[in-house]
Amino acid sequence: MLASQQHAPKSFPAVTRWIALFVCLLGGLRLGHLPSAEGQPPQPPAAANTIRAAAYLGDQNQPYGVATIEYPLQRPIRSDAPGPKILVQDLQRSIKEDGQTVGRIFYSISDDVRTPITPTSETPVPQPGNGRLLRRIGNLIQEISDRDAAKTQIIARRVSFLFTGEAPLRLQLSDPSGVIGQYEIKPQTSAQDHAVGMSAWWSGFQAHAKMMIEQAKYPPRVESYLVAMLSGRTGAPLPPWFVRQDQPDDLLLNTLKYLSGSPSVTNEIFRRTAAGLGHDNQPQGPELSQQANQPLPQPPNWRQAPPPNLPNQIEIEPIATRVPPECYYLRFGSFENYLWFADLSKEYGGDIGRMVSLSVVKNLGTRLFEEQIAVELNQMTRMFGPTVVTDQAVIGTDIFTNDGASMGVLIQSANAFLLRSSMNSERKAKANADDEATLKDVKIAGKTVSFLSTPDHRLRSFMAEDDGYFFITNSETLVKRFFAVGDDKKSLASTDQFRLSRTLVPESRKDTIFAYFPTEMLQGLLAPKTMIELRRRIAAQSDVALVYLARQMARAEGLIPPSADGPLGLETLIENGYLPISFGTRADGSGVFGVGDDVVDTMRGARGHFLPIADVQIDRVTPEEAAWYRQIADQYSRAFPQLDPLILAIKRSDVAGHPQLEQLSIHAEIAPLVPDKYGKISKQLGPPTRVKFSAAPDDLVSVQAHVASEALGPATHLFMGIKDSYPPMPEDFDGIFRTYMALRQLPAYLGAWPQPGALDRLPLNLGKGRPIGGGMYRLIGGLYRYTDGGFSVLSFQQDVLRSTLPYLEATEAEDMATVRGRVGSLYGSQLEGWVNQLLYQRAAQASRNTARFLNLMVDTLHLPPDETLLFAEKIMGAPIQCGLGGEFEFDSNTGRWFSTAWYGPAAPELAPKDYLSPLLIWFRGGNFSATQYSDRMVANLELVVAREQEVEAETKKNAQSLQKENRE
Repeated sequence: MLASQQHAPKSFPAVTRWIALFVCLLGGLRLGHLPSAEGQPPQPPAAANTIRAAAYLGDQNQPYGVATIEYPLQRPIRSDAPGPKILVQDLQRSIKEDGQTVGRIFYSISDDVRTPITPTSETPVPQPGNGRLLRRIGNLIQEISDRDAAKTQIIARRVSFLFTGEAPLRLQLSDPSGVIGQYEIKPQTSAQDHAVGMSAWWSGFQAHAKMMIEQAKYPPRVESYLVAMLSGRTGAPLPPWFVRQDQPDDLLLNTLKYLSGSPSVTNEIFRRTAAGLGHDNQPQGPELSQQANQPLPQPPNWRQAPPPNLPNQIEIEPIATRVPPECYYLRFGSFENYLWFADLSKEYGGDIGRMVSLSVVKNLGTRLFEEQIAVELNQMTRMFGPTVVTDQAVIGTDIFTNDGASMGVLIQSANAFLLRSSMNSERKAKANADDEATLKDVKIAGKTVSFLSTPDHRLRSFMAEDDGYFFITNSETLVKRFFAVGDDKKSLASTDQFRLSRTLVPESRKDTIFAYFPTEMLQGLLAPKTMIELRRRIAAQSDVALVYLARQMARAEGLIPPSADGPLGLETLIENGYLPISFGTRADGSGVFGVGDDVVDTMRGARGHFLPIADVQIDRVTPEEAAWYRQIADQYSRAFPQLDPLILAIKRSDVAGHPQLEQLSIHAEIAPLVPDKYGKISKQLGPPTRVKFSAAPDDLVSVQAHVASEALGPATHLFMGIKDSYPPMPEDFDGIFRTYMALRQLPAYLGAWPQPGALDRLPLNLGKGRPIGGGMYRLIGGLYRYTDGGFSVLSFQQDVLRSTLPYLEATEAEDMATVRGRVGSLYGSQLEGWVNQLLYQRAAQASRNTARFLNLMVDTLHLPPDETLLFAEKIMGAPIQCGLGGEFEFDSNTGRWFSTAWYGPAAPELAPKDYLSPLLIWFRGGNFSATQYSDRMVANLELVVAREQEVEAETKKNAQSLQKENRE
């Protein structure tokens, strides 16, 4: 039974191409892609009996009923794109005292009813008169010229949803064009119709969730949870794509995904946990399927590098003698260098990655670590730091900063008394300002250590002092190692590998930052304890997010907590199906519990401040964990038995005459090196040479490489250059023909020296082509080739060759290199627009996706708008941000989230004329080189960068430009 108060159902803007054709014919215009009309006249209201609506209840075991409303469109919409989302407003929804809205309608999905469009060429020729033949001619021309023309049309729209209760439903439908109508539906009881409706709804819901997950630029926690939870509550089968587990083709690559926190790994573990599946993708019961009764498996059979030949005297900084050999070492050398790095990081919110683009979820790793160990850089520290600090370094055994890395700050003091007094004062102030914090002295390795902590590890700061060195860390294990190294002198500085690094990159260089990652530290990342605990803590992160999601969904559906003093407990959530029955069953005995509104892991603490892996005790593992790790160990033993240490040095310097510019010289080495295990690329590089090719003044990008390839004959230098231009977009390189056409437009050249034999060995002299004078040949396909004086140069554009050849010369460089390159400043260039458009599109799409994610939480989780951003932070583990740098706000008139960076209802598809990405603002050009020796790989990069003042000025200008562009 359906009662309605309707407004005119809106369709999409109609395509009035025959009008455009008529105008074109009358005006003598050339017919191209005909424009679409921007709108169409409003449609009259549909009769009530033309709208189909039904709501069915199942048996008592079904928690939801299912309803569908379908309404026809007065005029079909010729489009293959999906229609806009139909919003379902529950007119009976009420607001509780805590701001939560409680209603009866949930999980709506929109759908289109389509029919195919018959092409004009397949329809009968109409009788003359009333412009019918003219319209047919126009449609035929349009059919031929418009390959992207729609093949289907939408004739009706449909919305389906679940509901609770038996009373009549009162609701309102709307889309972006306005209100469609208000309806009242009386549910009917029919188990058969309910089953049919549920099947259709589930098919659409899970398909829509799959599309959202595939398009998401954020961790799709909400979409995955809803599929898993609703499958469990309704009895609908999990879709195959949800449970499919792709076997990794490369275990080495899959291991790196775990170490880097790749979304492909974290999302898979979250989906399994949400659906109550084990690692074998089989449903798990409330009891553990496997006990942790196996010993830790053995690590890979690591092969030790032969000892290097070292001089007797090597200058090594004293602070390195207090670093355990299994730790990485990030040394600043002076307090001033540390301030420079801290200020650079602060300019980008503690995330250096923001210099290129903004991720959807903020990277708070640096800030979280500083907060956890209670080290704050204030004005007092800036003033007195240089007088009390001689040297400073960050050391640790892992780099998992977003969830409690095992690391600390090592300081060599110039005045131990002042430094101790200052840090003790700060630690007391921290303890007094936090009711949950305690500050006390503890004994570690027989020595007194100051310990500042909270129960959830939000604060976990050990401060140890020994022989003028201070060590502040979150790891008790690292404190023990700090003292042990002071006693037995078996430090990083005493290892042959580190001593070799200081012969290759001597301390006398006075680098701003010197970073060293020893083999022992890299092996530690792949140790059984680290890898197994890393997988366990990803599951623990999933558990925390799931509890937040389950609480909110139960709250939205009106499940009242037993006490107003706190949220629902885990047992209630499991019993009502908001969490799987296997939730909380872990082999290590840990779990989650609520602390007020927060959720904390019983062993690891609060998310973002997990117990460092170095301090986690793992004695036993499950058979599945042991088998999983043995595969990794066996693969590394066979394919990668030796890990080479990595050296990285950065030196900053001023640019004369440009106070807002800096030059960064970055030097990296892998030494000692075993090239064979790095595959084909390393084997195809030729030996280093001093050959350097001079580039034409208008070459914006130039690259050269010394290669050894069978196709090109003996070792040969390849070089290329790209002129300043607006190149084809990446999508223009889709397919062989489009790639060919795109390359023809690119003002670039590719050359070799000395002349390789590959082109000359082609049959019928195809490599030489037809001579056109001046050493120039025209090849098949419109390619030009110049051959003279040992050079062979190719380009699709003859003018590019002629303008380049006068400058082309092989010169002798001061240094040896295998690969060299240069990128000029893109600032103000034509190529800047191309790069800027790519970066803008990426950022704008991320911004749109994030707004869609916020809308999903309001529409489906029924979150109050003022709680949405905080809730997103809880389930993601960090705040979300706009890819364009704006702030997300909720528009109460439209009920949609938007970004202030859009300055309108949606982000523009194309970058505004004056918009400039931050990457292009700070990047002012650079040179790079790479050199492969028999026993080491060396890379050098020199960058000219703009600092904060110029970046801020350009950002403000961009914002004003974007605002003006959208107003216009």
